Amino acid sequence: MDPVELINPQGLADLIITGDHAGNAVPPEQKNLGLPAAELARHIGWDIGAAGVARRLAGRLGATAVLARVSRLVIDPNRPLGAPESIPAVSDGSPIPGNQNLSAADRAARAARYFHPYHSAIDNQIERLRRAGRVPAVLCMHSFTPRLMHNGRPRPWHIGVMSSFDRDLADYLIAAFSAKDGLVVGDNEPYSGITHGYAQKRHGLAQMLPHAQLEIRQDLIGDEAGQERWADMLADVMTNWMKRGLGEAANG
Repeated sequence: MDPVELINPQGLADLIITGDHAGNAVPPEQKNLGLPAAELARHIGWDIGAAGVARRLAGRLGATAVLARVSRLVIDPNRPLGAPESIPAVSDGSPIPGNQNLSAADRAARAARYFHPYHSAIDNQIERLRRAGRVPAVLCMHSFTPRLMHNGRPRPWHIGVMSSFDRDLADYLIAAFSAKDGLVVGDNEPYSGITHGYAQKRHGLAQMLPHAQLEIRQDLIGDEAGQERWADMLADVMTNWMKRGLGEAANG
């Protein structure tokens, strides 16, 4: 199974869209991790709606998107290897039978097959754009459940913007979304980009590129109409960001 889906692999927009939790596929040898299909279809298996928004946004902007096809339950590309949530034994109260008592060799094999190829694909696309004289922003596309089943409180945000130690793109996004009527925008919600967001740090912060992780509430993008609406909104917001970059380069 190819762990990566590439959208517009020759795109020249100053943007890389990533989807760490875009797919919920489980390789046949993993036997669905011992889970019924309904468990893999809910938020523990993937970020519902995120892939649809990412594909549409890439198409609207002529940007490249790199999407992980394999479920986060097999191995999570947005967690450092060795972290407890990298290959979770339990997710939102649900035990994951296929992740119990794994050996170091089992974990290393999953990393080699699914984790490393995904991150290498992102790095390759960043390098391609840099060779073309571009400085791409890294936009990590995620979604979040309105409420966790296990000890969860309602989450009021329509969209959250996660950032760590470089807030340039995050501050721009928060201001742009907050200016739109009726949107409840979270700053480092529903998770903190300081303690979470491994992928944006690896490909954005560590490579000195503008970066942010978007978290859109899943009930807003669970169908195609919602994905279209949010892709339109994001295309408008990110077009203005990229125009700003061109203006700064001209003034420089």
